[in-house]
Amino acid sequence: MRRALRLLFLSFGLALAGPGLLAQDPASLDRKALLASNSARFTAMVRGDLTALDTLLGPEVTYIHCDGALESKAQFLATLRTGRLHYEAIEPGELKTRIHSDVGIVTGRSRMRVIAGLELLQFSIRLTAIYRHTAKSWLLVAWQATRLP
Repeated sequence: MRRALRLLFLSFGLALAGPGLLAQDPASLDRKALLASNSARFTAMVRGDLTALDTLLGPEVTYIHCDGALESKAQFLATLRTGRLHYEAIEPGELKTRIHSDVGIVTGRSRMRVIAGLELLQFSIRLTAIYRHTAKSWLLVAWQATRLP
């Protein structure tokens, strides 16, 4: 009797929770977390929040800019810290995600507004961002941007 009563209450609780709770499969939650990490990284870059950015980049990250320049994590953070590069705006679009075990891949496009030295640059890129999932979050481990004509 107690078991039947527990099952009844459990069923009732799940029914009250609604279809949203049952419909959230782990893959969609992982994709949402992956996109949230990608968005947080862009926000930190525009705000110049190097502390936040440091926590979003894996220690082994390779950062390939749209001009072909390759930077390590330390080099990329130094570039931002010195002001040689400042992101005024990053407007991503057409983002698609794929997850393979603990690797997440984000591809898409973005409009960029960047100050490089004293020059304001505005352009669009096609992007690939590769993340590694840790116990706490998604960390960027590789970035490749290609400037679009």
